[in-house]
Amino acid sequence: MENSENSFSFPSIHNFPPFYTLQPTQTTWQNQAALWSEIILSYYRHHKLYRLNLSESLNSDLFNLNRKLKLDTLQAIIDTMVYRGTAEWDPPSKKDSAIIYWRKPEDWANLINNWVLETGMSNSIVTVYEIAHGDSAEGFEFHGLDQTILMKALDILVKKGVAQIFQGTSTDDMGVKFFGVNG
Repeated sequence: MENSENSFSFPSIHNFPPFYTLQPTQTTWQNQAALWSEIILSYYRHHKLYRLNLSESLNSDLFNLNRKLKLDTLQAIIDTMVYRGTAEWDPPSKKDSAIIYWRKPEDWANLINNWVLETGMSNSIVTVYEIAHGDSAEGFEFHGLDQTILMKALDILVKKGVAQIFQGTSTDDMGVKFFGVNG
């Protein structure tokens, strides 16, 4: 099914028309929401995406095939993902945009700390921008990471006592000192 290196291969359930309609039976709905969650997480991981704008994405190949997923159904799916810890409404007061956690902030924190230890960045100060976009981070999975998720991961490292954040004039130029400790 994949016709290029960057294409995503959808599971067969994605072609099933009733899959796009919120199922009235609770057990069926729970299975449907779980399947949609898996597809969203896989799709976002494959394409290294982190933010889902619900209105805009309804017309994408992810939610629109022969049938189109309705906004309230997608909101219910994301609610399920929020409950499971794989998504977060952003902002929480609205249900029109979500952060998708195909990898949780704790896991990103571990990857970043491992990078620090592997690359000899212990007791060094780097900017938030350098972590997400710098040459030394290139080739690592967190390269290009969404800034909100990156800051959550760095906050975890601070709470573990393996990093310290220094304020800058913007988030990108905030400094992060890593103490070179396995967290």
